[in-house]
Amino acid sequence: MHTTRSFRLCVVVLVVNLVVGAAWSQPAPAPLPALKRVVFLGDSITVGVGVSNKEQKRYSSVAAALLRREFPALEEINLGSSGAGLSQQAENYPETVLAQTPDAVVIQWGVNDQYWGFSVPQFAVNYERLVAALRKAKPDMPIVVCTLVPDFRFPDAFDVWIGAANVAIQEIAAKYRCRVAYVHEALEHQREKFQPDTIHPNDAGAQRMGEAVYAAFRSEPLSEKNLNISFDQGQDVRFRQWVFIPKRTDMQSSWAKAERLGPGGFQLITSVPLTVRTAPLFAEGTYVVEIKDAGGERVGTQQAQVTWQRLFTITIDPGTHPMPLTVSIRKQ
Repeated sequence: MHTTRSFRLCVVVLVVNLVVGAAWSQPAPAPLPALKRVVFLGDSITVGVGVSNKEQKRYSSVAAALLRREFPALEEINLGSSGAGLSQQAENYPETVLAQTPDAVVIQWGVNDQYWGFSVPQFAVNYERLVAALRKAKPDMPIVVCTLVPDFRFPDAFDVWIGAANVAIQEIAAKYRCRVAYVHEALEHQREKFQPDTIHPNDAGAQRMGEAVYAAFRSEPLSEKNLNISFDQGQDVRFRQWVFIPKRTDMQSSWAKAERLGPGGFQLITSVPLTVRTAPLFAEGTYVVEIKDAGGERVGTQQAQVTWQRLFTITIDPGTHPMPLTVSIRKQ
């Protein structure tokens, strides 16, 4: 039975029967220009520390091998730097990268920026400086940015810095039309995919990373018209004037994802109750919110009265319906 109710300031949508492990819908592969030289940037993970054979097993080699199915002459140019962070690179670092005449660039920086004590804002400024320089020099070049691997070295707050940095990376990706390799999704906080040092992926982890990078090459770049955010649950997340507030009850970390964010709605996958709030983007009036599951079944319809504050809030409590949920918002 479907019910309709009017609210002041917010609408609460209770969703039952959600299946977290269902397949996420994928868009058609994005076209790529001819790729001959792909440059991989990052720390010791890019170098290949932790794998049994760097030339074959590191994530950059895995991604390059997958890309060679379409571009047989593709050259992997690995500029990884062990022990370093992006914030420690020389001021002319972008010029050093561009001197390699890349057809595409993959960026894996971040884990060591946390290790060396740089703040997320410091890291984000340096990250954006690099991406902006690459985009200015090569407006149409594919740039793939990697979300950070889980860092188990700091168990008291292992997902706080990494989680905030991942959001910053995705905001930069949307601003500069970058593709995103969702590495944190691929590794799923599984320690068995890491060496005993808990920071370097082993062969299995690097394989998953390489596959994530390849998937990013085949995906649509983020942009103002294609806003997606994937984040580790456990902290409030603010992304392009959307606020996501997961209601996690323990320290077990997992990820949630919202795609195609816009005034008309979005798609969502989450395993815990999640509140979604916008900035004052909506005009005053009555709105109808409809939620359907991946099979097209309607799981909830609600009305919301947006007042002078113009805030819009949806709280979704997941159960076992197949993912993703499609949330449609329209004004009456």
